[in-house]
Amino acid sequence: MADGRANNGRKAGSVNKATAEMRKTKEAFISRVNKNAHKLFNSQLDLAIGEKYLMVVRTIGKGSKQRRETSIVTDPELIMQYLDETLENTDEEYYFMTTKAADNKALDSLLNRSFGKPTESIDLTSLGEKLPTVIIEGTYGREPGFRVNNNTAEVDELAEDSSQQSS
Repeated sequence: MADGRANNGRKAGSVNKATAEMRKTKEAFISRVNKNAHKLFNSQLDLAIGEKYLMVVRTIGKGSKQRRETSIVTDPELIMQYLDETLENTDEEYYFMTTKAADNKALDSLLNRSFGKPTESIDLTSLGEKLPTVIIEGTYGREPGFRVNNNTAEVDELAEDSSQQSS
C-alpha cells in the first residue's frame, strides 16, 4: 500500500489470544465430559427416577455412653442381602431403605435428549372465542388510525373512520 500500512493488523485467519485460550478450554471441557459420559448419564438417571439408599442404624457404646449412628450402606454384599430379605436386624444394627424424590428437571432433560423437545404452543384465543383483528391504517407523516375489524361495522373510539378522512 502507498500509505505504509500494508502489513499492519492481525494476519488473515489468526485468532485473538483470548479466543484461542477459550477454544482450548472448551475442547478440554468437552473431552472430560465425553470421558465421563456414562457416569454423568447414570447420575442424571438417578436424579430422574429418584435415589434409594440402604441405611443402617448402629448402637455404639454401653450404658450411659450408648448412642446411635446412622450411615449409608455401601457394601454391595449387604445391599444384596437386604434386597433378598436375608439380612436380619439385631439390637445393635437396624437396616432400612430410604428414598430421595425424583428431580423433574433431570427427567425432562433425559426425555428431551431421547425424544426431542416437545413443541410448545400458546393459546391465542379468549375462552375459545376468536380474538379481534387489529387493522392499522395511516399515511406517511400522520399518526395511524387504529380500528378493530370483528366482522362488524363498529369502529374503535380511538381511531378515525378511514372512509371519512379528507385528503
